Amino acid sequence: MFSAFLRQLKPGISCSLYDIPHPVVEFEVYGRYIMPDQSPTLMLSENWKVLKDNIFELIVTMVSFRELFWSVVGCQCEACYKERKKEEQSNYQFSENIIGLSEGETNKFNRNTRDRLEWDFFYDLENEVTVIKSYKLYQFFEALNHVESNENNSVNRVNGELIVSSNSNNLIHFDTKREFEDIFAKLSDCVNNVDYKILFPIENMVIAICKPYIIALGRPGGYYEFKIEKEIVRERHNNEAKILFPIPSFVWCKEICPDQFELLIKALLEREPNIKKVRRPAPINQGDKGRDLIIDWYVRDENYLSDEHPPELLIKVVGQCKASNSTVGKSKVLDIRDTVETHDSNGFFLAVSSQISAPLTEKLEELKSKNIWTEWWNRDDIESRLMKNQDLIPLFSKVIQMKAQIKFVEM
Repeated sequence: MFSAFLRQLKPGISCSLYDIPHPVVEFEVYGRYIMPDQSPTLMLSENWKVLKDNIFELIVTMVSFRELFWSVVGCQCEACYKERKKEEQSNYQFSENIIGLSEGETNKFNRNTRDRLEWDFFYDLENEVTVIKSYKLYQFFEALNHVESNENNSVNRVNGELIVSSNSNNLIHFDTKREFEDIFAKLSDCVNNVDYKILFPIENMVIAICKPYIIALGRPGGYYEFKIEKEIVRERHNNEAKILFPIPSFVWCKEICPDQFELLIKALLEREPNIKKVRRPAPINQGDKGRDLIIDWYVRDENYLSDEHPPELLIKVVGQCKASNSTVGKSKVLDIRDTVETHDSNGFFLAVSSQISAPLTEKLEELKSKNIWTEWWNRDDIESRLMKNQDLIPLFSKVIQMKAQIKFVEM
């Protein structure tokens, strides 16, 4: 609920949720990490004062969440609880259909009822399906849906619905929507179960509501999946262009200097919040064995997770930079896996000054399934970072310039 609140309110923070297994009780969740993945206001703060202001705003957001939550669900103190117990209680037990949601598929589930807030829950740990039955909690999500929110645009494309906002971008797969339809159809006491609402996509979860139920599916729909779908959209770019690809404010040189482009990427990487160190192994005119940059990168790893530390791991990443004004295809990026293994690395990063082809996008996605961490920046990604780091632009005049006058920010 708090993650949905963060995504819904301005500026919009999209988080990943990671369960911490109970050290003793099987199939019990001990705790949960809420890790912000898309949070430009916090991650790209240009100085300490701005960072402090942003942290203060985050604290205010937490307080606002508490106030909204308890104002909707009502007081849960002992006196109020006993007073409610005198009145007739609603039946919050699940219908028998809910028990069969994962029947024959898994034995790893948790199911229980709570008196405070009067809610019943079912959690399939293996398939990451959460079902909560509660009029109180349903009312909270309804209230959250009507507060001043982060402005979203949506575009239905090949594999799902792109949710585009000023700071956070997510993808809701059509397969996930079909899962919601199947689950709500099994809930016989669900009011108008065909008229459900998918409200809150975050990095690894999508939340939908239908009175009196809240359904949460642990499905990928974060920025990485968004980028995959966006590359597909690029080839079928038409009316959606004004939402996804606005008129650029930059002018790229006709002949981009490869050396300056590499240095520009290095400078931008060094300002990323999850980058510890960036090194250039050799000048551009010397042999580098397929590596332009060596990057120490903090990434998320669910296997590196306990009640003592969040799922964050420092890995070594090989980076390549391709300066070109035409689409970069598979033929321009060869032997990625061999390059990663040769340099005893765990990941691969690609930066291009144009865009990458759909086959190359699929190739990079395949590497992820082979336990090779991958990330790439294309022209859009570079421009969005330069908008927040405008002081770098005059240093790389052989790569890019601004169309309009720049207002520099003192660092």
